[in-house]
Amino acid sequence: MKRPAKSKTGDRIQEVKVGNVTVKIYRSEPRGRPLFTVAYRDTNNRRVRRSFADLQEAKIEAHAAAAKIQNGQIDVLELKSRDRIAYQHALAVLRETGQTVDSVAEQYAEAFKLLKGTGSVVEAARFFRKHHSTALPKRSGAEIYEEFLAARKVDNASLRYLQDIQSRLGRFSKHFAGDISHITTRELEEWIATLGCGPVARNSTRALVITLFNFAKQRGYLPKNQPSEADATAVAKEPPAQIGIFTPEQMTALLEKAGPQIVSYLAIGGFAGLRHAELMRLDWSEIKLKEGHIEVTAQKAKTAQRRIVPIQGNLAKWLRPHALPAGKVFIGHGSRFLSKVTRVSKECGFDWPQNALRHSFASYRLAKCKSAAEVALEMGNSPRIVFQHYREIVTAGEAEKWWKVVPTKAG
Repeated sequence: MKRPAKSKTGDRIQEVKVGNVTVKIYRSEPRGRPLFTVAYRDTNNRRVRRSFADLQEAKIEAHAAAAKIQNGQIDVLELKSRDRIAYQHALAVLRETGQTVDSVAEQYAEAFKLLKGTGSVVEAARFFRKHHSTALPKRSGAEIYEEFLAARKVDNASLRYLQDIQSRLGRFSKHFAGDISHITTRELEEWIATLGCGPVARNSTRALVITLFNFAKQRGYLPKNQPSEADATAVAKEPPAQIGIFTPEQMTALLEKAGPQIVSYLAIGGFAGLRHAELMRLDWSEIKLKEGHIEVTAQKAKTAQRRIVPIQGNLAKWLRPHALPAGKVFIGHGSRFLSKVTRVSKECGFDWPQNALRHSFASYRLAKCKSAAEVALEMGNSPRIVFQHYREIVTAGEAEKWWKVVPTKAG
């Protein structure tokens, strides 16, 4: 506020300035009483004069008029005393924000409509601030991948899981070199589509990417307590699962045709349900014939969780002639060993369905014990998957034959 100056007519002058606009207040004393006149030209260069008996009211009017002219509006506010005070207060509150009254009013009205009475604008702002922190550390997709892989190694994740991470997420890290917080759902879906794999593999990749993004949230690189961009990616439609199994007669033929090592592979796979990778890592010390169970350690399980699988009566009979105190049960490269195993079915005159031993175990075991939860526990799977894939595939009579497949002669 400039120091009052005298005009040529002897009136005292005060100036109120907002931005580049100055509004003057003239003091006069007609009939011996003070009168304060606010005088200025509006945006159309028209002379405007308003008089007040109180200096404070004149200042409020001058400030409001200057602000209105500064905003480029033609008509100057017509405010009553109480409204002028409220307007003056609003200007003071907004001064530090750099926002104008009209823009703030528009934003508030829009936010009020969006909230629909579910909370205040301040509550909404606090929620947004909590879930959209601007202080998050920046990490690239490649950096998150390296941290995630290292963390899983520290957690003693299974070799199969680590290989899966390196294969699927390794490609992710090369494609997404920028900040992970900038990756969108659309970009993720387009990348997955370029992998050139089937729906099952695409869903497996999607699941790992979601796990990676959840890891980033845990580390504080993405906002917590809200879905990530990966969560919103579409799930590929998978074709109905085709479950191929062996009949009791086919299993008997395979076991009688196979050599000692392959017999053990067939028997454990078909009568205990271990996965191929778990079979190839198995040690004789983990096959407890006296105790009646096989221990699948966390380090060797696909799910990285230890489980105990009962040794059924017929399985014990197949294993006992070949059992050793310790040492790898199966020697050789996994895929080459599997080729030797599947070759036996060709020699027997029938095909080897995909994952046939594990599928056979699940189907016949569920038909025998009638408990999806129990079978899932033995397989290291979920009850939903067991119930969905293996329910009513075989009859109780067929299951009885399966669990009676035993050696016809001493090994």
